[in-house]
Amino acid sequence: MELLHKDKEKIKRLDQFMKELIVGSDKYTKKEIYDKYADTIKDIRPIDLFYLDMYKQNTTYSIEDIKDSANRFVNVFYHGLTDVKKETYNHIFFNSLLKENRAMESHLNSLKPYFKKNEIDIHKEALIKGFIKCLEFEKKFIKKENILFPHLEKTMPSTKPLEVMWSLHDDARKLVKDLLVELRKEVIDEKEFLFLIGEYYYLIFGLNIKDELILLPVAEMTLSEEVLNDIYVESFEYGYSMTDIIPDPKYFKDKEETIFKGEFKTKTGSLSLKEIDLIFNYLPLDITFVDKDNRVKYFNDRKERHFPRNPSVIGRLVKHCHPPKSVKVVEDIVEAFKEGKKDFADFWITFNDVMLYITYHAVRDIKNNYIGVLEISQDITYLRSLEGTKRLLDWDK
Repeated sequence: MELLHKDKEKIKRLDQFMKELIVGSDKYTKKEIYDKYADTIKDIRPIDLFYLDMYKQNTTYSIEDIKDSANRFVNVFYHGLTDVKKETYNHIFFNSLLKENRAMESHLNSLKPYFKKNEIDIHKEALIKGFIKCLEFEKKFIKKENILFPHLEKTMPSTKPLEVMWSLHDDARKLVKDLLVELRKEVIDEKEFLFLIGEYYYLIFGLNIKDELILLPVAEMTLSEEVLNDIYVESFEYGYSMTDIIPDPKYFKDKEETIFKGEFKTKTGSLSLKEIDLIFNYLPLDITFVDKDNRVKYFNDRKERHFPRNPSVIGRLVKHCHPPKSVKVVEDIVEAFKEGKKDFADFWITFNDVMLYITYHAVRDIKNNYIGVLEISQDITYLRSLEGTKRLLDWDK
């Protein structure tokens, strides 16, 4: 997106304002700094944030640095950003997200009477039940990370604000788990619990504000109706938190059976393209292929994937498919594969009570040219429990 000259001047002044506010000044108080740039601040729009030095792709600020100042600047820019905030949108996807935000906030507000001082132990079970329900917020986070973000990455001058938001999602995921750990203790540390509550509520409500002041207005401005229709349809693969949003049938076209033409032949046999598609989808493995340009080119469409994948991910840079804290590891693996230093990497983790074995394989052609990376993940929980031998068929058991 190209900035007009007047917008470039505005960005320049906003960058200077942020620098002076962060570094401080011996000459001016914070109020005087704000007053000096007041007219520019009032004129800020959501899209401007993606051009600021702090949020550029090559910014010198770390994700943690940006997060530390994010709420402060959202508050400072609040009046300018609220000029474009909407209570309702022209597209059903945005309105569905707004409804989800209100439902999340309503649930959190309903828990407030239970954590009054000196009454936490009395309402312990209700609080555990209430915060277990907060795990459902994951539906919203995944919709944003795996459906909305990939499309915005194609249109925005920087993806850094999206990376920051993903990192905030991860913070929320950790906080709710920490809250549940504290609640399940025999003796609750009330001070620690109330601290975690404050952090969690501030984070969730703050994320909703960022959605409505920045993310949704920018998405409305940059994404076509056709793309938004596809996003809306895909969103129901995960559903919505705390609210029953009924899909509008007019957005759902009848699924057309894919037309497969041609045949795949090698010295080890031949398969129709339809057979290949079905075989990949029936493998007890999650497969994702990333091409030599670091973009996702294929994933198999299993009914139960360990990590979410949607059509929106096709063409996405692999570094944007992972949480910010994992990106460096992924980039190191890909770089080592490209340089021919390594051909394989593996990890095993416990995820949602399942033991996963995750492997990365360098894919090379007959001349040893690098073609891409194959990521495979497999549930090995059952395999790890096997002992002895099994030689008989026992379907009736």
